[in-house]
Amino acid sequence: MNVLETEYENPFFCHHIEKENPDARFDFTRWWDPRRFNWTYSSFLAKYFSNHFEIWWNPESFNWRSCAALTRYCRRDFAVWWDPEKFHWNTRTVRLLTKHYGVFLDTWWDSARFPWKTDTGYLVRELSHRFDTWWNEDKFPWGTMFCNVPVEHMLVKYCSKYLPVWYSSEGFHLSEAICNLLKTECGDFKELWAKDYLLYRLSK
Repeated sequence: MNVLETEYENPFFCHHIEKENPDARFDFTRWWDPRRFNWTYSSFLAKYFSNHFEIWWNPESFNWRSCAALTRYCRRDFAVWWDPEKFHWNTRTVRLLTKHYGVFLDTWWDSARFPWKTDTGYLVRELSHRFDTWWNEDKFPWGTMFCNVPVEHMLVKYCSKYLPVWYSSEGFHLSEAICNLLKTECGDFKELWAKDYLLYRLSK
């Protein structure tokens, strides 16, 4: 295999030419050839050449299995590359969306595509201030755990200001831990939960 083929097979090689030997002055624009590039390695473009995004980006050629790298390293070009139909809505990529793209929630939010069972915790923790946008009582995964914490506990802790919305949900049930959280996190709405709290305590 000659050097040129090696370069096109693995752009990581070119990254190291530039990183380890600055005098080589690797010129991406001269090297880049979309017809010869092996798009299997799309993630390397996103990771090492995000500053050349406008040169290499091609939504039809890009390997969308690499959209996690795209989401992580090409944030400034989100408006250009975002495509909900091609985007892979898996735990890793959605975690990056909720962490880095909250300001664009109105653009990417899709209740039908969002992986509620695995990623709701990220919504609650990272985007509680956008509760009104993403809240869906029917899709909320009641009774599940996120990082070993019940999602209901997270709801009480991070979304306490929205208690009037979620407290009456059919999936929400009191427990010893939730009663303690209500006392510490939701004092402003005590009139809504105090009676239920007392009845729960008396039943034990």
